[in-house]
Amino acid sequence: MPDVIEPDAMPVSELPGIWSPVQWDLSEEEKQEELEAQATASLLWAVDAPEAILRLLLNEHEIETAFTPPAGYDPEQQGEWDDNLLTYQFKRPIKLIKVEQQPDYLYIEYRLADLGYWGIEIKPEEVKISRL
Repeated sequence: MPDVIEPDAMPVSELPGIWSPVQWDLSEEEKQEELEAQATASLLWAVDAPEAILRLLLNEHEIETAFTPPAGYDPEQQGEWDDNLLTYQFKRPIKLIKVEQQPDYLYIEYRLADLGYWGIEIKPEEVKISRL
């Protein structure tokens, strides 16, 4: 897995983004693959936008089944953990280290497991992402 953003590995296309639910019969293996693909998309949608952007740029969006609540899980905000629900989490955890927020300015710092620290600086007309 890369530990730097690889701009030459990012496809860019004029095609519009579309998605359709699977509408045909699948083998059990195909069903599992489709479930994991949809779980990955849902996890990326569930996290804050800066984290999702960083994960996508670093290609760090592999998932795994979560059998117990992950570190930092808050039942008051996220609901009581239910062992009967199929739940996924990202394989490589990310930790929010620092947030500075002012009018027209946001700085976020993350530690992404063994890939180090990353900073995201967001201004009205500029976004900077850097490895620290």
